[in-house]
Amino acid sequence: MVLAYCPLCAYVRNVAFDPAIMIYDTTMDTNLHHSPAFQAFSAELVTHLADRYQLGGKLVLDIGCGQGDFLRELCHTAGCSGVGYDAMYAGPLGPDGSGATFYSDPAPRGDDLPDFDMVTSRHWFEHVDDPFDLLVDLHDRADGRPASGYLEVPDACYDLSTAGWEVIYPHVSYFDAHSLCRIVERAGWRVEDTGTLFSGMFRFIEVSVNRDAEPRTSSTPLPGRADVDRQLAAIQSFAQRHHAERLAWRDRIDALVADGASPVLWGAGSRGVQFLTLADPHRQLAAVVDLNPRKWGRFLPVTAHRVEAPDRLVELAPRAVIITNPAYRGEIAAHLERLGVEADLLVA
Repeated sequence: MVLAYCPLCAYVRNVAFDPAIMIYDTTMDTNLHHSPAFQAFSAELVTHLADRYQLGGKLVLDIGCGQGDFLRELCHTAGCSGVGYDAMYAGPLGPDGSGATFYSDPAPRGDDLPDFDMVTSRHWFEHVDDPFDLLVDLHDRADGRPASGYLEVPDACYDLSTAGWEVIYPHVSYFDAHSLCRIVERAGWRVEDTGTLFSGMFRFIEVSVNRDAEPRTSSTPLPGRADVDRQLAAIQSFAQRHHAERLAWRDRIDALVADGASPVLWGAGSRGVQFLTLADPHRQLAAVVDLNPRKWGRFLPVTAHRVEAPDRLVELAPRAVIITNPAYRGEIAAHLERLGVEADLLVA
């Protein structure tokens, strides 16, 4: 993995990325909807999009739909129909009662795409090898029709300003406020709104095409030079900060184990996998737990940590629980209390 950046727009890319070695299939599961905090966040987003873009009776195209939870809820709430594509989708194929139709394949391109009124893509755009080409294709597919779009990606300024547990090989692109706006504008879309969500970790952008006669849906100022400078500062200091965090957490885990604290990690997503790879390569943690039942009994890449259900902590009685996502701190603390587990909650 080799990161490079543009000094003009602050776009960051893994220039060593090779799409040929990436495999996305139904054995993978990046679903976050098992978390009550994420469910609440997603429900608020659904209501917002349904109301702002008046989606009733319209068609939503969801590229990288995951297991379909978001698209189903959007169709149910807005009264729209939807088409979802994702090679990792493991549910029933075809139409379901929500109004959505699902395909366990990557989204097609060009004329094979449906005539959408809105396109959404949450936490997939950063995986695309040529995101500009995708945006141009979607723009051209609108073919003069008014259409809207919603993209959601990890916020690069957050990730590069912190330990960087979300800086991972499958993420080809790292978008901050300015670079995300620039790429959609270059592809012919108009920026309607942009900002951060979910404790600042997610960056969203709402866009439109063929709506130039209408005012922007938001009066929020668009990113400027200050945003570029903020991102460039994060880039310049990232390598030193990232390596320091890796070493600090190795030392902290060593100390916790030596003290008999039976430390565990809560969260077996991409952030957790990166943390384990870099901070616990010798598998000293007593366990890794996750709310997603599809992950229980399976082993994580690189380090081969086995994923357990949170109930396992009752038996282990850890005195320290490490998390890599501060947005989940409240719900994890509440879950530990329900389990009767008294432990320090440590945010990596």
